[in-house]
Amino acid sequence: MDFSKFINYTFEDFLNDDAFLAFVVEQNASDVLAWEKFRAAHPYKSRIALAAFDTISAYRQQKVFSNEQAQQSLFEKISVSITAGEPKIKKLSFSPFFKVAAVFAVVLLSAVLYFTMWNKDAVKTDYGIIKTITLPDGSEVTLNGNSKISYAANFNDGPREVWIDGEALFKVKHINIDTNHIQPDEKFIVHCGDLNIEVLGTTFNVKSRHEKTSIGLLTGKIRVDYDDINKKRMQFVMKPGDLVKHADESNLVHQKMLNPQHLTAWINRQLVFQNASLEEMIGVLQDDLGYEVVLDDKKINELKVEGEINVGSVKELLQILSTTLHLNIKTNNKKITITK
Repeated sequence: MDFSKFINYTFEDFLNDDAFLAFVVEQNASDVLAWEKFRAAHPYKSRIALAAFDTISAYRQQKVFSNEQAQQSLFEKISVSITAGEPKIKKLSFSPFFKVAAVFAVVLLSAVLYFTMWNKDAVKTDYGIIKTITLPDGSEVTLNGNSKISYAANFNDGPREVWIDGEALFKVKHINIDTNHIQPDEKFIVHCGDLNIEVLGTTFNVKSRHEKTSIGLLTGKIRVDYDDINKKRMQFVMKPGDLVKHADESNLVHQKMLNPQHLTAWINRQLVFQNASLEEMIGVLQDDLGYEVVLDDKKINELKVEGEINVGSVKELLQILSTTLHLNIKTNNKKITITK
């Protein structure tokens, strides 16, 4: 059996792969030898694969099935394994589909708990707080307000993977020797929603909120993997100055940044907007700074300020909006009320 295809597998991928499931059940001598070589060559991925192996084994020889009769047989074996020795109180009857679904729900729940709670380190910022952290490999990540990054606890033992929710500036350390032949354990991968960013050594900004992601590249080169509108997996290689935007069930939008320095103005607590709608500016006030914004008419969201706004405080921004768009704006602590 060729285990090389499992190099980029997640825990869930292993559980959903029929070939891997069959291997765990059958454990042919030749496959076991290949399995041991795979684990020795890829220690980081080995931990994930072994966790999947143990999880499947715990449910007592599950078989790959393709029909209802096989599903029923599988559930009966699992049921005997789980309930052996336990007192029988009441027996409920469920369809084979729901029986199998229930078992795999337990498996997936265990996986989620293991990989989201016990096997990751995480850093989160409050509204309005900007924080820079250094990852175990020396890469730097600056988080905007109300943002979270998590990464594998054994970060240096395989592909460097991080998960971002919010906005962050990445300065990735370059560790590969040959840029034309990147080894799996030399990769740096950022996950945000269904979009993955594969990095060599570079500086880029990621913003991922409300199922929408934007990526701006300052230096280096990165590859973006994403699903297009037809759910087909696509790739796009970004160059310095590129800005891409992607939302669920949509195609990737690519453009060139006129002022790349504006991309990271938030690090210096500057509020910078270029030909922005009021809705876009309100989004920053709410998502990054934690303000509650109330409008007496949703159509106000469509108002737009032509040109550039570059200010250092919320008070200055509101003054400009009030004057330019002829709005009545009142503030009460973290609540902003806007009327026409």
